[in-house]
Amino acid sequence: VWEVGRTGVLAPTALLAAVEIDGSTVTRATLHNPADIRRRDLHIGDTVTVYKAGDIIPRVQAAVVPLRPAGAIPVPLPEACPRCGGEINTAQERWRCAKGTACALPALIEYAAGREMLDIDGLGKTYVAALVESGDVLDVADLFTLTVEQLTAASGSAKRGAKLAEQIAAAKDRPLNRVFCALGVLGTGRSMSRRIARHFGTMEAIRQADATEMQDVEGIGPEKAPVVVEQVAALAPVIDKLAAAGVNMTEPVDPSAAQGGGPLEGKVVVVTGKMAGPLEGFGRSEMNALIEKAGGRAGSSVSAKTSILVAAPSANGKPSSKAVKAAELGVEVLSPEAFAERVADYLA
Repeated sequence: VWEVGRTGVLAPTALLAAVEIDGSTVTRATLHNPADIRRRDLHIGDTVTVYKAGDIIPRVQAAVVPLRPAGAIPVPLPEACPRCGGEINTAQERWRCAKGTACALPALIEYAAGREMLDIDGLGKTYVAALVESGDVLDVADLFTLTVEQLTAASGSAKRGAKLAEQIAAAKDRPLNRVFCALGVLGTGRSMSRRIARHFGTMEAIRQADATEMQDVEGIGPEKAPVVVEQVAALAPVIDKLAAAGVNMTEPVDPSAAQGGGPLEGKVVVVTGKMAGPLEGFGRSEMNALIEKAGGRAGSSVSAKTSILVAAPSANGKPSSKAVKAAELGVEVLSPEAFAERVADYLA
C-alpha cells in the first residue's frame, strides 16, 4: 500500500502475514522508497525476510526468490498521487506529491495541533477535516486567525468552539521549538526542532541561517542542511502570518542548559521499554527532551557510540535485543529508576 505523509512524501508499506520479531507481532513493514523496491526486486506474493531497523521499525530486507509464486508480478509503482490523484515528483529517490504539504494538509494540521507540538487540546481529526474542507484553514498559521464562529461551525457546538478558541490562544505562547516543529520542515522532528531552536534562539535567526550555519546544529550534516534552509525559506509566508498573529518566536533560555556540565554531557543515551517509577508516563519524546536537558544526546539504536542504555524490564522477563547488544558492547545499562536518580535535578 502507498500512503502520503504530512509533507507529501509517498511511503510504500508491505502488508505481511503476521510474524513475531523481537517480542512483537509485525504485519506491516516499510519498503523505504520506489528505488529500494526495485533494487530488492520485490514481487507481490513474495516470502520476505524482515528485520527491525534500529531495533524499532520493521523493514523488508529481501525476497526469498525460490519461494516466489509462479506468475508473481513486481510491486507496482504509482503513476499518480495515491491521495489526490495529482502528479508525482520523482526527482529524488523518495517520491513526493507535486502539491507537497498541500496534498496532505489535514494530516499536517492535525500533526501541528498535537500534544507534543502546539498542544491544542480537542482539535482532532474530525474538526481539522471540517476546517480544511470549509477553506478556513489553508496552513498552520490560519489556526490562529480562526473566530469562535468558525470553530463553532467546525465542531458543531458553541461550547466546544469557545473551548477550542481558548486552546488556540494558549498555543500562541508555546516555545519556539514546538512552533518550529509544527511547521513540518522536512528532515526535522521533535528532537531536531529542539536542537535548532536552542542553537539559534529566535525564528529570525533560523531564517537568516545559511546551509553552513545550519550544519553547526548537532545532527545536521551537509546533505540535510540545505534542505532545511530551503524549506524554511519556502515557509516564509506562513512564518510571517504566525508572527503577525502574535505567536511566540523565541526559545526560552534553560538556566541549567546554559551552565553546561550536566550529568549526561557528552553521552549518547538510548531508551527501550516502558518507563516506570519517577519516569512513568514518559514517552519517547519526553525521554529525548530529558536526555538533552541533562546535557546528553538521544540515540535510537545501541552501537559502539552508545554510553548508556535505559532499559525497562520486559513483561516476559527476557532481555530485549538492545539489552543483549549493550551487554556485548559493554554499554552501561540502567533501570528507569536508576536513570531517574542520575538526572533527578532535571526532572522538574
